Formats: sequence, structure tokens, C-alpha cells
Amino acid sequence: MKKVRIKNLIKNSKIKKTSLKSIALLMLELENAEDTEIDITLVNNTYIHELNKKYRKIDSPTDVLSFSMEVPKGKINAETDSILIPTKFLGDIYISLDKAREQISPNETIDIEVSRLLIHGILHILNYKHGKKMEERQNYYLQNLKDQVVSNI
Repeated sequence: MKKVRIKNLIKNSKIKKTSLKSIALLMLELENAEDTEIDITLVNNTYIHELNKKYRKIDSPTDVLSFSMEVPKGKINAETDSILIPTKFLGDIYISLDKAREQISPNETIDIEVSRLLIHGILHILNYKHGKKMEERQNYYLQNLKDQVVSNI
């Protein structure tokens, strides 16, 4: 069983937590992350700035931070080329809604930008590092899960 907890620390934000949860659950399923849990917290620039400063020694806000738990090496699923993850709690993802608003592309919504940041954060939690493979996975999810986001707006 997969479990996704979402906490929104921003009052009066209209972010659709149900669509974020759906995206996270679907990604965990497609990445073979069975019996796993993640926590997602929606914050402001001040909050994420403090986290970034404390844990990364970077004195500025960022859009998304992922704090992954140590994931034991899993077996590779030959059909999907993804790792079978045998652990429970994968980690925490923090998303700055302020940064998301600053980064919205023309013709997109805050929900789509937050979804993009969520996808990026989950890939990091699943041990993807910046590079070609992560970029391919992120583009795959952005293309295939965009309908999931748009239908919940």
C-alpha cells in the first residue's frame, strides 16, 4: 500500500491537494515503489529559504527540496527498467508556492507548475540524480500526467 500525506502551510491557497496526491500515487506505482510513504509540504519562500540555508548552506529560497531517506538497493524490474524499492518511508518533499507562482510559464496554471515541482521532487526521493535519465523520466511524467492535473482544476 502506498501512502501520500500532503500538508499545505499556506492559508487561502487554492492548490488541489487531491490532484497532487493522485500524481504522487501514480508515480509511486509506475516506479514500482510498493508499500511506501512520502510526505509533501506546501510552504512559502521564507520557510523553504530557511530549509535551504540549514541543509544545503544556500542562503536563498528555492522551488522544491527533497529529503530522501536512505533507500536500500532494490532489484531492477527488467520490463520497466525501474528499481523495485523495498522500503517504507521514502522521504519529505517541500514545495514553495511563492516560487511556483514566480515560475509559471505562459498559458499554464499554478497547479501545473506545482505538479512539475512535485514530479521533480519525487524523482529525487526515488534516487534519480540530475541528468539525462532523470530528465527523460520527468518529461515522461509531465506529458502523461498533465491530463491528471488539468482534469482536477
